[in-house]
Amino acid sequence: MDDEAVKTATEDHPRFAVAAKRLVRFTGSGWAMAGTVVLVAVWAAVGIGTGFARGWELVMTAGVPILTLLLLIVVQHTQNHDNLAMQLKLDELIRALEGGQDEMIRVEDASGDHLERLEREFKAHVEETVDEPTSASA
Repeated sequence: MDDEAVKTATEDHPRFAVAAKRLVRFTGSGWAMAGTVVLVAVWAAVGIGTGFARGWELVMTAGVPILTLLLLIVVQHTQNHDNLAMQLKLDELIRALEGGQDEMIRVEDASGDHLERLEREFKAHVEETVDEPTSASA
């Protein structure tokens, strides 16, 4: 794959993709955890100061699920992108490997029955390989 194809693929939604990657990296950091602890402490202090008013309660009961849903969408987008990139890398390795099974390229699109059959074949192959005496042990 040439650089132009990669460049075009990543330019479909560049701002969202870049923002999503940065947001996912940040939300998985220690700074995000520290920020969350500070926000909860501030929220609790405001609650104490306002006598636990209804509006104070709604900030958490309505705001947190909305933020969670938005973050879920961002994380899923990033996960889908990374998963596809990894699958394409593996496909390239299979394609380049002499003796590799081309059937394995894009195997993630196969049916569950087909995957189970392949799994049985690989297990049988491993058992045959382990049972065969090697020249080093003879």
